[in-house]
Amino acid sequence: MLHTIRLLILAGLLFSAGCSSLPPLPPTATSVPVKEATSTPQPVPTQTGSSQPQARILRIWFPPRFDPNSGTEAANLLKQRLLDFETRHPGLKVEVRIKAEEGETGLLNSLSITNIAASSALPDLVALPRPALEAAALKGLLHPVDGLSTILQDPNWYGYARELGHIQNIGYGLPFAGDAMVLLYGSEIEDGVTWENIFTNKNRLSFPAANPQGLFGLSLYISAGGEIVDSNGLPTLDQEALTKVLVWVQEGLFAGTLSPSLRNISTEEQVKSAYRAGDADMAIAWASDLPAFGFIAPVPGLGGVSHSFATGWVWALAGSNPEHQQVAIELAEYLIEDDFLAAWLRNDGFLPVRLSTGDPAVSSIFDPVIESAQVIPSNSVLQVLGPLMQEALIRVLNGEQPETVAGSVVEKLK
Repeated sequence: MLHTIRLLILAGLLFSAGCSSLPPLPPTATSVPVKEATSTPQPVPTQTGSSQPQARILRIWFPPRFDPNSGTEAANLLKQRLLDFETRHPGLKVEVRIKAEEGETGLLNSLSITNIAASSALPDLVALPRPALEAAALKGLLHPVDGLSTILQDPNWYGYARELGHIQNIGYGLPFAGDAMVLLYGSEIEDGVTWENIFTNKNRLSFPAANPQGLFGLSLYISAGGEIVDSNGLPTLDQEALTKVLVWVQEGLFAGTLSPSLRNISTEEQVKSAYRAGDADMAIAWASDLPAFGFIAPVPGLGGVSHSFATGWVWALAGSNPEHQQVAIELAEYLIEDDFLAAWLRNDGFLPVRLSTGDPAVSSIFDPVIESAQVIPSNSVLQVLGPLMQEALIRVLNGEQPETVAGSVVEKLK
């Protein structure tokens, strides 16, 4: 009983803390006022003697980066889009709530707690990053979009983006913003962006070697021909491919491109700080989070082919009211229409998810990244392989021999 009371209290805190109103923009021919969201939203009362039906409330959860009330140009475009959707659906009110991306009051945890303690308060539509989409779908917190929308089947998606919306071959969301791991560098590299040329030029590289997800190391590993799951779908590491990665680390140390101090770098913010401060000439970073200067390229591979892990943001259905699911999917489709999507995300550093929404001015920059993009491994695979890759990288940075480290790390999976 005490556990249930605590859940109800925490759900109430989450419900009230994430609440945000969506005030109307200055009046236009297409805008209508949106009902103010309060700490405890109240139903719209039916006037005495009136036959008007009670307004339907459609709840949407956003992370702070997509807050339609933040005042940016992109936020204003989104706010107007939501108001326009209301105009198209008389009697419908869109209610916006802002949730942290991660943590106790983050999107995923809020979905879990609200589902248990107050399912009627679940969002009809929620913006989720790919890892949270996967976790929420596997926990049964989301409704598939298959059967409600056929848009994932149309040919206007980039390959990586279509995959973002699927979990175990089931469509669980509509992608709207892409992201990818890239190589950031400050000046042109003679003869092309390859590790051989980078080592020859002694360009200093920063990357999060101590990050327990080990994504950069796994990217190199896949480019070297390594598989991350076996025939049974279980996490695996190939010793030969892993050895190639660790030999690359050793060669980078000898060339001066890598420093033993990388063993202390665990976050993207530390990587960017080193780059901005001039302590690194190059950095492994995410496209949506790049500093405002430098060139970008797909992450160079070890087998002659570039490989960049991709992730992104997806609209998903979480509400407990089945009558709202169809209108929620209509809103999601409305928010990924080509013209709007291209304008909304134009200046935010995100990769396009649809072929017709790319900006021609930057396509020459991002097209090579998109061509090399592969969706990040599943959460369950990263939980196993990430720490092993982290360990392997740090041990070689500390001076151990690649072959010895690869053998002992692979042995831990047996």
